[in-house]
Amino acid sequence: MEIQVLQKGKVLALDYGKRRIGVASGDIEAGIAFPRVVIQNKSLPYVLGELTKMYKELDVKMIVIGLPLSMQEDQRENRIMKDVKTFVDTLNATFKDVEIALIDERLSSFEADQLMSEYKIEGPDDLYAAQIILQRFFNKMKA
Repeated sequence: MEIQVLQKGKVLALDYGKRRIGVASGDIEAGIAFPRVVIQNKSLPYVLGELTKMYKELDVKMIVIGLPLSMQEDQRENRIMKDVKTFVDTLNATFKDVEIALIDERLSSFEADQLMSEYKIEGPDDLYAAQIILQRFFNKMKA
């Protein structure tokens, strides 16, 4: 997927999961990701409602979603990848003026667990995995 890199604006990053969706936010110019919230994945309308609130509040220009690629070389598609791609299609239909970008999220949950352990943070790792995904995206933009 080709990404048209924006010069300004707010970005949301999502670590999609069947039970929870971690959300991080940041500003393209600053290039720093911050953990924001964990959305309980109760239903698609609920999730879209929560994302719409953030979209309006922050005036979001881009949404970055972690794509759970396989650790195998052949990158075969797994069930969660299919779920993420279906979710992306829904986001594209809902947020028509926002660019949606996918980024490799491999090992982001592992990194989040390490971060949480190091700083003695309790709770689900989804929030920090989203932060890691967004920071990877910003770092890739700078490279």
